[in-house]
Amino acid sequence: MGNVKAEVVAVFPNKVKIVVDDLENFRIAEESLRVGSYLKISDNENAVLVAIIENFQIQARDDGSQDYVIEAFPLGVLRNQKFERGGDALAIPPKKVEPATIDDIRLIYGSSLPLSDRFCFSSLATNKEVQVPVDGNKFLTNI
Repeated sequence: MGNVKAEVVAVFPNKVKIVVDDLENFRIAEESLRVGSYLKISDNENAVLVAIIENFQIQARDDGSQDYVIEAFPLGVLRNQKFERGGDALAIPPKKVEPATIDDIRLIYGSSLPLSDRFCFSSLATNKEVQVPVDGNKFLTNI
């Protein structure tokens, strides 16, 4: 992925637009890149915006080659192994775009709860390897 050019070309409150020159080499080995996949967008201040792909388009260049335009919805920021909801903490301009790893995705769903409070009975529908815990103290409390 070192020679694949992927850059953020626009940032909106509810959307990030990314242009990729080689979609096949942009993806993580043995994982398909599709609508619903997660991306990591890094900035200069050690914050990583996590976004989910909403759509993509093929854009033809004058020389006959193609670029791929990905539009992604920002979910939140990973900072110090913790996930914070909201996408307004990314410094402009973003520096690096890459697909999120399975460990990054696990941080989204599990980093906000202490291990002792996690009650897990489900997994992510798009990736069964990612457990989605709830706060057992709040979920199982009588109201």
